[in-house]
Amino acid sequence: MKVQFSGSVHYANGDPVSNVVVHIYDKDASGKKDDELTVTPGLSDEHGHFSLTYEPLRFLDYHTIQFTDTPTEPFNEPTSGSGVRLPDLGDIYLPYVKFNYNFNGLIREHTASLGIFQTEFRLPENPPVEFIPSIHGYKFPNSFPGYFIPFSPPSFLKLKKVTSVYGLCGGMCASAYDFLLAGRAIPHNVKVPRRGTRLHRLLFRRQMDSLGGLGQQVVKVAQWTSMPDDTLFGTEALTAVEFTKVRQKLDDKNPITLALIYERASSIGELSRLIFDNHQVLAYGYQQDMAGVSSIRVYDPNLPGRDDVVIRCEPFVLGEVSIDADPHVVRGLQSTQLVGGTFYRKVRGFFAMPYEFVLPPKKI
Repeated sequence: MKVQFSGSVHYANGDPVSNVVVHIYDKDASGKKDDELTVTPGLSDEHGHFSLTYEPLRFLDYHTIQFTDTPTEPFNEPTSGSGVRLPDLGDIYLPYVKFNYNFNGLIREHTASLGIFQTEFRLPENPPVEFIPSIHGYKFPNSFPGYFIPFSPPSFLKLKKVTSVYGLCGGMCASAYDFLLAGRAIPHNVKVPRRGTRLHRLLFRRQMDSLGGLGQQVVKVAQWTSMPDDTLFGTEALTAVEFTKVRQKLDDKNPITLALIYERASSIGELSRLIFDNHQVLAYGYQQDMAGVSSIRVYDPNLPGRDDVVIRCEPFVLGEVSIDADPHVVRGLQSTQLVGGTFYRKVRGFFAMPYEFVLPPKKI
């Protein structure tokens, strides 16, 4: 029995995507090829809408039981490959939707489960954008009066004193990207918004989002702050691995928030004092020279209006490890933050922070 299915496909921020080819498959057991259920594929239009036809019963696999001792009697000649074809009762129906599309000149593929009543699907990418800090970043600095610890810190952080000034760098990065994806101009405030205003509440909320809701990312920042720099498992080696993920996002023209590890703590006391002196910036592009040195362009909320802030990353060899008796070269990245081409701060390492688009309130 053929079934018609209609739905829509969007970027991660909700914008519709056209020219996406849509199929429905059934997930089979490991080692077996998934079943193609599609009869007529879908193709999304300018509004992201698509319609396809598929046949659910195509999912069922069969076993053939061969008979080797068929009695030979008159008019009962044995035939090669004779047997009975029975359905595989262990084959479970697990339909999913596959999307094939072109993104920035590259062929991409994405899959999503076909849930009950689900008709809207999101691709993992946001639409490509051009971020310019002096235009799309906030005009005020990342310095807010009061205090900010909106969750219970991990037990290893024995905070004895709460600073009277705090930053919302993660919230500023995430919401600046939100405004650009929403096609809206960022608020024109040149002064830090007062506590309780709509903009302050937005920045506070997006700061919480950047920390993982209950502060899971704070634990990761703490781990990196406590690591050495130049060992095989230190911050410079981990940063080289992280940069692969960051570079993919930037190639897609999808800005990405980075946690910059400025500080180094060698004890719990130092960690509780220094952890919040680390920082978040929004990376929006990069260049790489012939020697492999990369310059990541970033919006730094501590430096409003500056389009000349970069993280310079120089690769080097840390050493070798043996994997299954084969030597494996471990590389690291030595990173420095520059402003206007001049040294600003040493960056011990960096990693990508989580981001999901949130539509900014209309009244901001």
